[in-house]
Amino acid sequence: MKRQLRSKYGFLIVIGMVLLLFAYTSTFANNGNGRGNGNNNGNNGNGNGNKQGIVFQTDIKDETIRTVTPEAVLIGDSFDLTYDLSLNNILDFTNGPNINSYKYVEWAVTIEETIPEGLSAVVTPSTAHNLNFDPKTRLLTGTINVLCGKKNSGLESCNDYKNAAFSDLITVKLIAEKPGSYTFENGRYAYSLEADHSGNGSGAQKHNRSFTDAGSGFTKTTVTVEELKINVPSETTIYLGNSKTVEANLATVKAAIPPNAKLTWEIDKSSFVNQTNSTNQSVTLKALDAGEATVKAVYEYANGQKVKSNDMKVVVKLPDLSLTTNDQELWVYKNEAGTLVKQQTLLTLEQLVEDKQALANPLAVKWNADSSALKILSSQNTSATVQAEHGSTSNVSVVAKLKDYIGQTMPVLINVKEYPQKVSTPNVILYMTDSPYSYPVKFWPETANVTGYGLTVLEGTDVMTAKDGVLTLLKPGIAKIGLVTEDVSASFKAGEGPKIISQTFYVRVKAGTDPNPGTKDPSGDFY
Repeated sequence: MKRQLRSKYGFLIVIGMVLLLFAYTSTFANNGNGRGNGNNNGNNGNGNGNKQGIVFQTDIKDETIRTVTPEAVLIGDSFDLTYDLSLNNILDFTNGPNINSYKYVEWAVTIEETIPEGLSAVVTPSTAHNLNFDPKTRLLTGTINVLCGKKNSGLESCNDYKNAAFSDLITVKLIAEKPGSYTFENGRYAYSLEADHSGNGSGAQKHNRSFTDAGSGFTKTTVTVEELKINVPSETTIYLGNSKTVEANLATVKAAIPPNAKLTWEIDKSSFVNQTNSTNQSVTLKALDAGEATVKAVYEYANGQKVKSNDMKVVVKLPDLSLTTNDQELWVYKNEAGTLVKQQTLLTLEQLVEDKQALANPLAVKWNADSSALKILSSQNTSATVQAEHGSTSNVSVVAKLKDYIGQTMPVLINVKEYPQKVSTPNVILYMTDSPYSYPVKFWPETANVTGYGLTVLEGTDVMTAKDGVLTLLKPGIAKIGLVTEDVSASFKAGEGPKIISQTFYVRVKAGTDPNPGTKDPSGDFY
């Protein structure tokens, strides 16, 4: 609150302003080096005029302290340029008059500060100062006023200043616009002090004093404006249909990282990857299609400038496929009850991602068998049921294909076996010249591929022998032959399976030569 001085102090005010102007001019002309003689004049009581004899500290220092804090900030953040006016460093309240003996104390400190290029000053208007920043000259100039008085004087209580170590703080915000190191080395100040003793008589006159200091330079100070370093992994893999959360690492050298520094994320190919969620320093990415995308983390400084992280390559990978089945051998046969059995099995296509885990949302799959010997009864994305239809000359390949991705296939081979339901063993007439003779056993259906059998001479062992389906004729006569189909019980652990076919036929052996040579079956030889 600005006081209204009485008229008897008008002359003193004029004198004080003249002294202040003189101090400001002489101090700044000398580039802020050294102090004037006002201190010594005041201390020694050799000053001029009516205000002679005010008690000052014997070693005046730190009358005004300039600080720039913190040591470092990010682009767009601000430093606090603070002037700490310490009245206690000038007036000696221990050896001199008590502060309560002054009606008022008025201290005017003139500031001149060069603000380095790359910083801008924001001065908040105040009744306590008239500081002004000129962006062209880079100068921050003006006067800071400290005014206090006795209680009930209408002024701020000097006792309040005393309780606060007689200090007044004026802060100017410096906005960091560019990264770099900034040194404050051209700041200086000068001041005048007027103290009006409230008592009467010669004692009061003794302590009514004014004082002007010729000025001093502030301590050299260096601060730093930094860019935020944002690091993300150089590469990451996400399996198609899955999501992954990626953390960003924020780093500085000295500047404090904002605790809630929020990042945004740039994705160059959103058809492959999109953002589903984000926190302050992480992002969750979902893989949409096989391919690659580049992702960057972005931080916006307080002034709107942006800094970006390194590129992160996101590879969207198709799942690893594995096709398995419980049975890789299926049978078609008639059981003991005469029922035709067509075995089935379940094929499972595993779509695997990291750590052999199943893909959360399996991709669409097509199933195909390369032979009619096997039929696909039903299928889903992860499984298919297949059924044996008839015997096959070779293994049947069942292929699972990712529907939307050509070339992504996984096959499995299934051996389809069919046991004969009937065996044709006609009686036959042979001639001695036909020996050895391969007996033509026929199986039905024709697709039966389990056609092993054994022949045994049951009667007429002196007429012929049988080995591996071949008859060796010994002499004319009649022989009874037994045929037994292959025993495949080892393939049916539970005892199920086809019934072995056992039947007999006759062979008549005649002397001489076959009257119908060259034919597959001699004419009239079967009966």
